[in-house]
Amino acid sequence: MRRLLTRLWLIPVPLTFALELFIGSGWSPILGNVIAVAVGVPILVRAQSRPGRSAPLEWAVLGLLGGLALAAVAATMSLTSLWLSLVALAMLARTSSSRMNIASIVVLAVANIVCPLVMADGATFALMVFALVIAAIAIGLMLRSNDRTLVERQATAAEAERRRIATELHDLIAHEVTGIVVLAQAAGRSDNADLRSTALTKIEDSGTRALEEIRRLVSDARSESRSDTRTDDSPVTASTTASGPDFQPASRTPIATGPQSLRDRIAAFGESATITIEAPTEVAAPVWPVLDRVLVESLTNVRRHAGADVPVTVTVTTEPADLISPESTGNRTGSDGPGALMMTVANGPGAGGIGAGSGTGLSSLRVRVGHLGGRIEAGPEPGGGWSVITRLPLDPRSDHRQGENR
Repeated sequence: MRRLLTRLWLIPVPLTFALELFIGSGWSPILGNVIAVAVGVPILVRAQSRPGRSAPLEWAVLGLLGGLALAAVAATMSLTSLWLSLVALAMLARTSSSRMNIASIVVLAVANIVCPLVMADGATFALMVFALVIAAIAIGLMLRSNDRTLVERQATAAEAERRRIATELHDLIAHEVTGIVVLAQAAGRSDNADLRSTALTKIEDSGTRALEEIRRLVSDARSESRSDTRTDDSPVTASTTASGPDFQPASRTPIATGPQSLRDRIAAFGESATITIEAPTEVAAPVWPVLDRVLVESLTNVRRHAGADVPVTVTVTTEPADLISPESTGNRTGSDGPGALMMTVANGPGAGGIGAGSGTGLSSLRVRVGHLGGRIEAGPEPGGGWSVITRLPLDPRSDHRQGENR
């Protein structure tokens, strides 16, 4: 149906040809019409099917100029050649990319305007043709602009999809790989055969989960699935103790829905991490999953950058809402909101972990936190170590309504 609509410009061609045969314009205009239709129509149809290839249109212009010239010899107008010329001008304006294309537009436009001048009272017809030529070129330029907009939208969508996939790869696969590396290091430094066997088993399990996530991600991309939020943020954390690798895959831990979920996350991380929570129970549901995402990323970065046995302290407290930056909350100020939840993840100095990261995780966290009107700060501690401080409104929806009322 869509292709049929794009071919509607072909309907006037037989009608104008039949009209000129009926009124008896003479052999010269009829021959010109035959040349214009025989040369122009196939090329115009082909050019419309492949709008990116405008070179054949130059041959159509030559055929249309021949038809117009034969009509001018008979001191009359050729409606068929005029109509096909308008279609060609629109297509050229849409796809022109070289000087030859622009020259073809100018020559064909001038030829259509000049031909009526050979007729009696041709100035009036020339003025009408001039308006039609301008309209055809304008339509072509409009279609050209629409084509560019479509290309830009496709490029933007492709870039957004690449970023989404990169974020999911980091959020899911990077944590599994971190756990694999930590386990491999622990197994390589130990002479205990049982420890090595346990580590290899857990490495296999973690690798299997990572492979499953990659397959799922590829499957989602093929089916053009666009989910804004994830229900399975499956990170993995690992710690290595003197007795062996205490590896608890966080992908087995459900996403946080309250304070106890954060405590379970810390318990799975290892004995070197402690958590203190002083938060009210009336916290909006979207807040806990974001805090969980920040906590998992922070703990994984501790293992990656500081080492396996570095002490980690996590505190969750309540503070006034005005401590959240105005830039991240829609320029809202004051402390009349429901308050804010602050989570601090701090670790001491360590001997070093498995290597440096890319910064993708922290950038992704800032986006997640910013969507709820919060902010996140990360940086070194004065006495050594690192801290990540996250502030989120207790009720982001309430804060958003207050910002709109103001």
